[in-house]
Amino acid sequence: MKAQVHCQNVEEEDLVCAVNKYKRIWNTEAHAPYNGKISEASISISVSAELPDISSAYHVGSTRTADAQFCKQFPAKIMKDYYTWTYPDIPESVAQELRLLKSSLVVVGIVGRSKCEQANKMQAFGMEPPMEHTTKDGQVQCYYKPGTSSLLLHFETTYDEAILGQMIDVCMEDVDTPFDFDSFYERMRCRFVRMMLLALHACHIVVYVETGPTFDPTLVTVFQLLKFAREQHLMQFLPQMLRETPAARMSERARLCAPRILFLFENFPRDEPKTRECVSAHEFQTEDCIYELLRHHNIVTNSSSTSLVALPNNKQFVFFNAHEQLHEDKLLKAIECLNQAMYKPDAKEEEEDLEILELAPFEGFVKPYKLPVDEKELEKQQYKQDHTVWHFLQRHVQDALLGCFDEGSFKQHPQQGQFQLLNIQEWHDCMATLHKLLVENAKDPNQETSNEEYKLFLKSFDESLNYEKKFWAHLCELGLKKGIAAYKNAAPGNYGSSTHRQLLAEATVAFEEEGRGPQAKAALAKLAAICQKHWQDGRQQCELLSLRSHPCTLPKNLPHEKHNSGVIHISSCNCGRTQGRREDPFNLRQANYEFYEHIAQMCNLCVKVKQYQLPVFEPSVSDYRAAAFEAAFPLLHTGKSGAPQDEDGEDEPEDEEVQEQKQPEEEKGQDTASNCCSQPLSPTFGSDLNMSIAGFGASLNESQASSEQLSNSEQNSTSSGTSSADTENELVVELQEHAKKEAREEAGPVDAFSTSTTEYLPGLVHTVSNFGLLPLFPSWSLACVGPSSIYSHNTGLQEHFQSGFLSGANFLLPWDVQLRLVHAPKQHHTHHQQQQHPGKKQQRWKKQGDRLSLKIFVGMEYECSRGHRFMMCAPDRVLRGGADIERDTCSKVVHNNMPLYYPCPCRSQTSYLAQLMRIHVVTPKAPVNIIVDPKVCVGKGKYTFTLGTIVPPRLSQSAYWIIRLPYVYQGDDVLIAPPEKLEPDDPLAGGYLLPGMFGVAETDPTLDLNEPGRMGASAAGNFTRI
Repeated sequence: MKAQVHCQNVEEEDLVCAVNKYKRIWNTEAHAPYNGKISEASISISVSAELPDISSAYHVGSTRTADAQFCKQFPAKIMKDYYTWTYPDIPESVAQELRLLKSSLVVVGIVGRSKCEQANKMQAFGMEPPMEHTTKDGQVQCYYKPGTSSLLLHFETTYDEAILGQMIDVCMEDVDTPFDFDSFYERMRCRFVRMMLLALHACHIVVYVETGPTFDPTLVTVFQLLKFAREQHLMQFLPQMLRETPAARMSERARLCAPRILFLFENFPRDEPKTRECVSAHEFQTEDCIYELLRHHNIVTNSSSTSLVALPNNKQFVFFNAHEQLHEDKLLKAIECLNQAMYKPDAKEEEEDLEILELAPFEGFVKPYKLPVDEKELEKQQYKQDHTVWHFLQRHVQDALLGCFDEGSFKQHPQQGQFQLLNIQEWHDCMATLHKLLVENAKDPNQETSNEEYKLFLKSFDESLNYEKKFWAHLCELGLKKGIAAYKNAAPGNYGSSTHRQLLAEATVAFEEEGRGPQAKAALAKLAAICQKHWQDGRQQCELLSLRSHPCTLPKNLPHEKHNSGVIHISSCNCGRTQGRREDPFNLRQANYEFYEHIAQMCNLCVKVKQYQLPVFEPSVSDYRAAAFEAAFPLLHTGKSGAPQDEDGEDEPEDEEVQEQKQPEEEKGQDTASNCCSQPLSPTFGSDLNMSIAGFGASLNESQASSEQLSNSEQNSTSSGTSSADTENELVVELQEHAKKEAREEAGPVDAFSTSTTEYLPGLVHTVSNFGLLPLFPSWSLACVGPSSIYSHNTGLQEHFQSGFLSGANFLLPWDVQLRLVHAPKQHHTHHQQQQHPGKKQQRWKKQGDRLSLKIFVGMEYECSRGHRFMMCAPDRVLRGGADIERDTCSKVVHNNMPLYYPCPCRSQTSYLAQLMRIHVVTPKAPVNIIVDPKVCVGKGKYTFTLGTIVPPRLSQSAYWIIRLPYVYQGDDVLIAPPEKLEPDDPLAGGYLLPGMFGVAETDPTLDLNEPGRMGASAAGNFTRI
């Protein structure tokens, strides 16, 4: 036990008084293990006063044991047993003592790891640097204990936590450069290897300090680098350069000897008992492990000339500090010393002791720690005193002094002059030369020197030690070659970006089989650049996207007039009878016009059908061009303001507006009638599903049944004009007086408004496009494919008539529409006069109050790119057969938004989207015309596309009509591509067909349905929307 007293400017008498006082305190019965005595050597007194005979460049310290004779020689002023200074500033007084040793100076190097702030690895030796000491990478702190022959060199390296923290702080200050752990670790290890090289060449013994209780296997790698650096670098220039310096006494091996390596572990495993047997067994086990590792990697050999370090054969070279706590908490140590100093078991205290006991917070504050020990305990304490690092080191120092240093380490006896003991001056010269060559000059890689090998050492030493970097670079090079070969072997003659990405991904997988490490990222970037160059070297495809988002597969560097993506679609013609293969379109004309014109030439039905002529652009000059649209295109009025009107037509807008206001009530009434007054349809009711008109026979002029029904309907209506429950669900069609054809020609056509003949509409006609702009070609098609009799509801659409339909999805939906014909009041007298000459049957169905029940067949046809066609019976349901057809099934289709795209029900691994391509309409045989006005809303409501006609087309009676919708939709300046897939929550996201596209109007025999442009405004515009 020891107590510390810090004094400033004290005299010798005061020191003696203090010692005597504490001797009285400690000489009590409670300290029997210490024989009741305490010597001057057991008390350490730190003196801050200046010493007259010692330079201020070094510090004097003390340990728990001191040389009593040395203390007598230096009373009170020097109570320490070692000197310390920073190399190369050796004090003169210490140098004089070292000169007395002559050629018996053994130099011991202390390297390794530390955790304290001062990077002190000497604490196990009972030594420490001065309080004002500052750690620095590459700094050497010297320690010498007078009376010994060993000079201890404490090397401060990057393995010390304090210096490692300084390096990290410097790296973190550079915020522009990201922290790279690999390069940081390489720099740290290279600096440590430099200091180890200096220690191995300037010391006889090297002690490696490890803070943990186990051996670090990475130290073997450091030894391998040390051996490589010595044999490949230092031995190429060091012997030659030492001949010209005071260090020429060092042999051709350029070192004092093969240094003996010792290992100091500052901590012992906690779970192991700290007995003599356990500690010795653990030390022997660690020695065997270290010896096998160093021998296996040729760090230690049988000859001193080829061995990097030496291990003693019959002496311990591993030491575990199992008994002394190093780097202990100073505050806890002070409290422990206070408790021991204040404890007094004897009740008779002296007056001086009472002053100390007054500091206790309560009586009995200090308790004895242990009971008196027995002889076995004394033996353990004696072992603890003998088992010290200093005693461990001195056994190896004695081998060096006795000249059996190499003989005790190697089987082959070395040559004379391999082991050398120098005096202090000679060693100082050698140390100065080695420190300059290995440490100082390395800070300046451009150091001027005539030795080329040394110049190469200065420039490439760090790079040569980075074996991991070379290893990773080699692996990345192998992986790069493998990846490039995998890419080039699998690459076709020309390919697109998707194939390039796939091949690059496969090449990356091939690279990762070999390449890894910090350089893998840069190697992958190089692989991508090489593959990119290989692809762009005449193998790149055009990759212009088609209107269906497929890239062109033709070579990019070769000129081509027509693009081709290699994707083939199956589509039907306008009439739906013939299916053909179509290439992926790249412009709107190919998509919506050219294909259908081409396949119409191969279809037997398309050449015979009656086509409705949609308005198109007719140029008057040769240099016509597409119209340019601004970013904010104004919304244009869609009324018929440009159409000429006669005097009778001035009231038509008002009448039309009244009809539009009545329309919701009429539709509501119709739904009620269909739900309450109709029987559900079934496939067995074949007679009810034909195309006859309810209440009329095969001929409107000859059916007796129709006359009876009209008579019954007259009796059901009241003279007061009030309607019954059945009449609430009827649509009222007002019969107008037919204008003569000559009067209509004089009034002019309805579309006689000014249209541009120099600019055309680049896209499709929509609701906000200018009336004066027309498209170059029609994107829609409206054709009458035959009479209504070609469709039978019992069998559906036959394959010879409409090919490609899925089983059960080839039926049209029947739609019952109730009408009531009412004569216009102002034309009643004229109309009555005209009805005097016709026959009697004709007078009944034109009589006021006549009712008609129309049966219309409607089908919403969807078609996928594989040619599969099917009908929908609801916005979210595919028609599966006659069982899906009910009374109000068609109302779900015509009165709701129908999605433009729907998943095809065909069985395929790939999910195909089917598009609404055709609307089938079978018109009834009745004195009315069906009006169609389809509107398709796409682009999230931005565009609503129409047929482009001001007057909606009138469909002829008792006929089968097909409206073919555009294959691709394009606005003024943007293509609206179909969605890749539909979200189940929003099936209308891709677009939808607006409801209310059908209307009904009175048949006008004076109208020519084949020439819609010749229709008058009043005749064409009056209809009732269903």
